[in-house]
Amino acid sequence: MHKDTPQDVRRERMIFYPVIFLSAIFCVSIFIVIAATFGDQNIPANHWVNKNANWVLITETVLLMIAAIGAMTIDRIRTLRRLARENENKIAEESIDVG
Repeated sequence: MHKDTPQDVRRERMIFYPVIFLSAIFCVSIFIVIAATFGDQNIPANHWVNKNANWVLITETVLLMIAAIGAMTIDRIRTLRRLARENENKIAEESIDVG
């Protein structure tokens, strides 16, 4: 059976980096919205947050969902291909041992 090298594992994990990045941005945005509710409502930044927070959070949520579903799909396809390859190698080894 083939052991994955650290470089292979790192390369496979790279598809999840955009998900991590978008999740961090989403969390920071939530914290900003929460902080804006406790601050002075007359500050221009709070006006902007109050006016645009819904659209920003909805956009970030959609982007995060697309990135997460895409990364999981790519990971599943790679996993199924690896399993099929390992199964083919196993069958080939068994046929050599029998023959």
